[in-house]
Amino acid sequence: MGEKYDKILGMSRKIDRRDFLNGVSIGVAAAALGPTALAQDGVIQAQNKPGYYPPGLDGLRGSHTGSFEASHTIRDGRMIEGLEINEEYDLVIVGGGISGLAAAWFYRQSAGEDAKILIIENHDDFGGHAKRNEYELDGRKILVNGGTLNVEQPTNYSAVAMGFLRELGIDIWDYHEKTRDEVRYYRNNGLGRSTWFDEYTFGAEGLVRRPDGMEWPDFIDETPLAEKTRADLIRLYREEVSADALLELNDEDKKTKLALTSYDDYLTEYLGLDPSVLPFFQSRTHFRFYMSPEQVPALYLWQQGGFPGFEHLNLRPTGKIAPIHHIGGSHHGREHEHREQSVYFPDGNATIARMAVRCLIPNAIPGSSLEDLMMAPTDYSALDRDGNNTRIRLNSTVINTRHLGDPKTAKQVEVTYMGENGAKKIKAKNVIFACWHMVIPYICREFSEEQREAMRYGIKAPRVYTNVLLRNGRAFHNLGVSSIESPGEYHTTTSLHMPISYGDYQAPIDPDEPVVVKMHRAPCMPGADRRTQLLAGRTELFNTPFSDFEYNIRDQLNRMLGAGGFDAARDIAAITVNRWPHGNAYIYNTLTEPMHWCFYATDDRPCAVASKKLGRMSIANSDAGGNPFTDVAIDEAHRAVREVLADQYLAYNVN
Repeated sequence: MGEKYDKILGMSRKIDRRDFLNGVSIGVAAAALGPTALAQDGVIQAQNKPGYYPPGLDGLRGSHTGSFEASHTIRDGRMIEGLEINEEYDLVIVGGGISGLAAAWFYRQSAGEDAKILIIENHDDFGGHAKRNEYELDGRKILVNGGTLNVEQPTNYSAVAMGFLRELGIDIWDYHEKTRDEVRYYRNNGLGRSTWFDEYTFGAEGLVRRPDGMEWPDFIDETPLAEKTRADLIRLYREEVSADALLELNDEDKKTKLALTSYDDYLTEYLGLDPSVLPFFQSRTHFRFYMSPEQVPALYLWQQGGFPGFEHLNLRPTGKIAPIHHIGGSHHGREHEHREQSVYFPDGNATIARMAVRCLIPNAIPGSSLEDLMMAPTDYSALDRDGNNTRIRLNSTVINTRHLGDPKTAKQVEVTYMGENGAKKIKAKNVIFACWHMVIPYICREFSEEQREAMRYGIKAPRVYTNVLLRNGRAFHNLGVSSIESPGEYHTTTSLHMPISYGDYQAPIDPDEPVVVKMHRAPCMPGADRRTQLLAGRTELFNTPFSDFEYNIRDQLNRMLGAGGFDAARDIAAITVNRWPHGNAYIYNTLTEPMHWCFYATDDRPCAVASKKLGRMSIANSDAGGNPFTDVAIDEAHRAVREVLADQYLAYNVN
């Protein structure tokens, strides 16, 4: 809208060079600067330097500058020769996310504390998508997740995954006893959910609040939607519409039809609703499925619950819920129950990553319990010291791995990585790839073409976790809302960060205290097929500068919260955009893939083909399970470690 409006929004703050680099085309950045130049330029930082503390950085985070250039250079066919250094390990783990950290923990539990382990991580912090953002304002430290949000319905965790959490010191039942009221805090204090209707999408603009207990038809009647749209939505929520074409089918055939029909098509073709109702639902599936209901099977949304139009079908509960297995059941209105069974730490699942690091390298994070972990700072200089049996090497991208000899008989693997001072070579008895499947074909050319093709199959879902630090939360309280759904906006959900206080951390709860507003975006391209949408979203995120994110954030918050007295230029203290172009693991979808891939762990699924071991190389991470949940990452780490231990046992006994 011009410079005057930019000033109103507070866009006059300085954008530093790092923001600029993140806005440059990835190909241009890698080609023009190169990994070594990035290191020399100071973009790839040294983790042992004073003041090194990634959680405290704001601006453009997630896949930040310095974390992807080396990978893209290798992807584009440029080979980099490394300098051999005198380092040998029992196990090298490629990737320092929860799966990589769990693999190190499982291996050390069996191999002993003297086992030499190196975790190599391309980002400047450990945890993978389980990132932690920290803010300091008015003498308060405020914690928030920069990625993976929660331990989702831990009652569905395997014995292995739950045992891992317990061994780290995470007692989920104790957690619930201490935080149950805080999970409900905003709801108990009169702050409800709401929807923002923008003029471009709905023809009128305004915020409509939906207090707890308000029925959907009553809410819809207050919206600025067109009369025909309101009437159809009210009939839908009152279950006054019928999918007559399905009523004569048996239960299994009904579910098959729903599995092969998108929710959008179900609403318009089976229930006969006007297409004008579709924008009302278009962002509801973004957080879990990363795109609109046009690409989400109706069956999945019946299983998830909370979506209308299914009651008259009288479908029986089913256990075939693998793609969204932590939701469970098919009952509507279970959102609160599901929310309260899950575990939300102040910094999300970064708590799991930090507990794992504390167990692996005790002098890196002081303290011994979950209660004293929250406020404990990480000493990043302690992660990669010569005296450590377990080491974590940040800002280092693996660019090549190969067996030293025939994979069937080789005793060692050579690993080349790009770090602060250029490319280096090290040796390991075994390697676990706890990185993204799609990276592995470019850093190891020993896998068969069939397996490498399977690794490329799963397109990770791009997403954005934006955190905005406000000087106070008064505008939300004035409006009586804690969360806003905005189907037509840049960020489709906005909410006050849940005020979870735990152990030595006290979350701000007073309306006049600083507060973090969480905003979520799943970049997609409506109208295209699902895989095309995922690729388009990835490209968009890599090529969007921080200034574009900032403008959209300030403009959206100003319009949505203006009636509550919000002023973006005055009230915003900091912005952190955690962008993940390669986000969550690929989920199989019955609209486009064989149904048995979606409901059963069959050996012909691409994720299963991709994760087969080769010689002394094993593969972990949630990609290997075709599912983005934290417990899957842990379970796959356990499987990969079992392969390594069996391999080393055989090698020891043969020798």
